[in-house]
Amino acid sequence: MNDHESLHIEHIFVNFSRRSIKVLDSEGYEDTIEWQWNKKGSQGFIETVSNIQNEVDSDLVTYCFAEQ
Repeated sequence: MNDHESLHIEHIFVNFSRRSIKVLDSEGYEDTIEWQWNKKGSQGFIETVSNIQNEVDSDLVTYCFAEQ
């Protein structure tokens, strides 16, 4: 078994105000993906969020709508 097979997603944070998604894995690492504030970025972000909603257990996803 290689390293990629032993890792799994622990949690996903979808931040609408930053148009970003942070993914935490089982090793404790995190990766943040940000989309540009243009039409192409908007389409990519919406597509990714839709895929997450369809493919990932909702207990593993937190949606953030505003920042303090």
